[in-house]
Parts: sequence; C-alpha cells; structure tokens
Amino acid sequence: MNTRDSSHPWSKDKIKCVVLCGGKGTRFFPITLHKQKAMIEVAEKPIILHIIEYWRRYANDFVFVVHHKKDELMDYVKSLPISAEFVEIENVNGIAQGLSHARHILPDNFIVTLGDCITGGSFDFPDNFDFGVGIWQTDDHYHIKSSYSVELEGELVKKVVEKPKEIINNFCGMGSYFFNKKIFDYIDKTPPSVLRNQIEITDAIQLAIDNGEKITGIKFNGRYININNADDLEMAERIFKETDNF
Repeated sequence: MNTRDSSHPWSKDKIKCVVLCGGKGTRFFPITLHKQKAMIEVAEKPIILHIIEYWRRYANDFVFVVHHKKDELMDYVKSLPISAEFVEIENVNGIAQGLSHARHILPDNFIVTLGDCITGGSFDFPDNFDFGVGIWQTDDHYHIKSSYSVELEGELVKKVVEKPKEIINNFCGMGSYFFNKKIFDYIDKTPPSVLRNQIEITDAIQLAIDNGEKITGIKFNGRYININNADDLEMAERIFKETDNF
C-alpha cells in the first residue's frame, strides 16, 4: 500500500492514520497514574514512537485521539517531524467510541491502530478493498485470547469474536484496521456489549459483515504484540534484545 500512486484510494497522501491513545492503562498502575501508557519506553523509545515509525510507511498524516495524561504525549508528538492532529475526548469507553470522536476530520479511507500495539513486518494488501482488518497468524493462543479471533471464508472475514474463550484457528485479529467512513454507520447502530458495556469495534465489524459488507482479511507477516500489561512489556523488551529490532 505504501507504493500506491496518488490516484489510488489507499495512497499515502489520501489517507490518515488514527492512533487511539487515550486510555488509562489500568493494568500498568501505578506507572500510568502519572504517565500515558503510550509513553512507556520499550527498547529505550516510547511505545508511541515505535507506532509512528512503523505506520508512516503507509500514511503521511496522523490523528491522535487523546485523554488520560495527554499533555506529555501531545508535547512529545509535536516535537516530531510528522503531520499530526489531535482529538481530545472527555472520557474513554472503548475503541469505537474513541474513533467516533475523530470522524469529522477523517477522509473516506483511513487506518486505525491502537496506542499500545507494536508492529514489525508487512501486510499483504490486495489490489482493491473497501474494509480490512489486520490478521496475524500465530500458534500462541495467549495473543488471540487477549485480542479477538477471526474466521475467514477465502480472503473475506466471516466472523470476529472479542476475547474468545475457545480457539478455533490460529488467526489473531490485530489492533490494525483499514476502514472507510461507512464504519461509522455500523458503530452508530451497535449496542453496548454484555462483556464490557461498551460499543466493541468487533461488534461493529460483525454487524457490517452481517449487512453484506465485504471485510478483507489483511494478512500480516512479522512480529506483533499488544502491550496490555507488565508481562507483555517484558516480552517486547526480550524480542528487541534477541533480534535488535521488531
């Protein structure tokens, strides 16, 4: 996708990358009482810098959705040589809610990534697609259970399950989404989940699938980790030490 010419709907100069980094990071207390989780360092760099360095290959412009301990993060991002906008929200109630606050400044197509996901590798993008979700193939069921599982039918996503109790395959849904603005129609129609009493982005994706939208599974080759807690942080540090990069 980073090699698309300027006429392509997913060319770098036509899209934006939304980074959701407003959460309190409660599983990192007491560190995150005083620091935004995305500012915690991994391999001597803040998580947010790892994210920016990776995703700038696919997008020239970034949108950061911020809330908890936003000042330090905003000052840091503003010091970097990137095009950045900020959306400040009053409270955080999940990915879908945070994303919805940015809808007014987003183009037709945009990337969404989470402010605690470090990615190293590449995606296999088809020539054309409307919606896409990142899929990482892994035999480590821990990652699938802490994220969401994906069932495929050919290249298309058939079903997504948030925090699955049963593992049916080795497809881990990533915190990497390739959306167009139609996703907001489905977010608006999605009720809060029983699981967390918030509008789950996976529920909105499933609603889109059930209504006939073609959601492409964008296969990812490389390393990926969603840093939810101290154990994940140690895992990421170990990967960097063993490989010199992610």
